[in-house]
Parts: sequence; C-alpha cells; structure tokens
Amino acid sequence: MKLSTLLNRENNNLDLFRLLAAGFVIYGHAFALLPQPGQRDFVARILQFDYTGSLAVKVFFFLSGLVVTNSLLEKPKVVDFLLARIFRIWPGLILVVLSTVLFLGPLVSELSFRDYFSDPKTYLYFLGNVFLKPVYALPGVFSHLPHPTVVNGSLWTLPYEFAAYLALLALFMLGIFKSRFAFIVVFAILMLDPLTGNKLLFMWRPSDPEIDFLAPCFAMGAVLAALKKNLELTGYTVISLLILYLLFRSSIFAPYLFYASLFSLMLYLSGQSWMIKLKPRTDISYGVYLWGYPIQQTMVYYFPGEGLIFNQLASLLLAFGFGWISWHCVEKRGIVFGKKLMASNRNAEVTAL
Repeated sequence: MKLSTLLNRENNNLDLFRLLAAGFVIYGHAFALLPQPGQRDFVARILQFDYTGSLAVKVFFFLSGLVVTNSLLEKPKVVDFLLARIFRIWPGLILVVLSTVLFLGPLVSELSFRDYFSDPKTYLYFLGNVFLKPVYALPGVFSHLPHPTVVNGSLWTLPYEFAAYLALLALFMLGIFKSRFAFIVVFAILMLDPLTGNKLLFMWRPSDPEIDFLAPCFAMGAVLAALKKNLELTGYTVISLLILYLLFRSSIFAPYLFYASLFSLMLYLSGQSWMIKLKPRTDISYGVYLWGYPIQQTMVYYFPGEGLIFNQLASLLLAFGFGWISWHCVEKRGIVFGKKLMASNRNAEVTAL
C-alpha cells in the first residue's frame, strides 16, 4: 500500500497503536514505582538499550512526526497548525494538573488542608506544568513512596513534543520541505546527533538515552510523511528491516534499525482491513498517558503490598476511565473550539482580501 493512501485516516488504525503505547507506559512505569526483587521489564531484558515505557514514548513521537507533518503539508496554514497543536495539548493537560492540585494533592498530602494550600509550591506545580516547565512535587504528596515526591513523571515529555512541533513549523516556514537537498541534510543531522553524543545539534545538554532518540523518532515520522507519495509499505519492508536489525544488533545502529522495524510493522498492521475494524471510536490515548502516572502512584500509596500486576491492571483500568472522561468532557471540546477559531481566522482572512 502506498504510504500516501495509508495516511488517510479511514485507511489506518494508528489510534489503536497510540492507545497500546499509553498502556505500555503504565506497564513500564510500574517497575520503577513499585520495584520488586527479580522483576524486570520484558523489553529491557530483550533490548538492553530501552524499556517499555521509554519505547512507548518513542512510538508517540514517531506517530506525532508522521501525522503532524502530514497535516502540515496537506493544510499549510501556520495559524491553523498552531491552534490545532495548542488545543490538542493544553485542555487535557490543564485538566489533569488542576485536578491533581485541587483533589489528589490535599487527599494524600501529609500536610493539613490549610498548610497544603498556603504553600507556594502548590501553585508553582500548577503554573510550571501548564507552561511546560515540569514540576514534579506537591507539598507532602507521595513523600514516602519507593519513588518519592514525583506526582506525575509523564509530564517531562510534553516540552519536547511541543518543541518538536515548533521546530517542524520553523523548518516548514524556512522552505526546507521544498528543497530535497536541504531536507535530507537537516533530517540527517537530526537522525545522527545521538551517535555523536549530541555534538551536532543538541550540544547544550548531556546525553540521556531516554531523550536522545526522541528527535530521531519524530524525524523518522516527518521524513515518511514528506516522502509518502514515493513510498510503498509491504510485508517485505518490515521483514527486511527486521533482518537488518538482527544482523547489526550489536552495533551502534541497533536502536535505529529496531525503531525502524517496529514503526514499519505498526504502519503495515494499521493498514490491514482486519485491524481497521478494531479501530477505537475515540482516541483516549493522550488522557490515558496523562493520568496513568498519578493513578499508579495513588495505587502504590493506598495498596503498597498488592504487587506489580495489581498496580498495572488497576492503573490501566482507572487510566482508561479517566482518559475517556478527559476526552469527552475536555479534549474533544477543546478540539472543536480550536476548529471554530481556525474557521473564524480563515473568514477574517477572506474578508480582509
């Protein structure tokens, strides 16, 4: 199937893979939040260079790079792009951060109600996270857990994701996508930077395995979207990439080849007719991702002796429920409001002409 055909929303089930990725984040986090002797994440055992939660985040970044770049190239309007991204990220984010501050925090904090709400750190938590400057601690909250004081460790990815959107938009406005040579050079630098220890592009920060491959994974998606008319995805594509990974699994290229194999497999499966029939009615993956971590910490707080499987299953069920509420009560309404603003902006442009 041509990638250009696959990227039509009715021709794929990428929503299911986003939902699975959100679930795998919860599965992976459980090993850090409730460490058990002899228990280890299965992906970490197999790959060595990654674990389930981190791998799921890379899936998110790849799919974002693919879908967002495709959207920008199909509808090249700067204001519409920004409004779409803003109203996709912030409504759900504000809901989870505000709910955590107002309800979860005072419920589990060691401080009194008065002391909790009089502490400036309570408000710094809200403001920092809403402005994508992650703050992880609330006064007296989860201070004696195995992974103490971190209320929502999943929020660290959002600044990187929004930065990727802004960088993509800047490259688009500079005309990078119009020049095949410039396009190849820029995205080759993005891809290869981790191999140099961040000496080509992100030289201001130390190397971190969980962060290093976010930009390359986003770039992989962007490249596929830009070349969608020239690419055809088949089962042979997936098999070929998997063989290359197995041959070079001990080399520095192993992560690239593994991620490429995984991403191509997802795309291939998402376009199969039987897979499309399993497409969720709503995309609650973002809400599941945002709510998963505080729910898991709450499970550890109230049920510290129940073990990993209980934490994973209970947290998944609750996160799916809160994700559904987040989508229907806030996220969907935010997207609709954003589309109304886009329409108003287009009408204003027509009137001005």
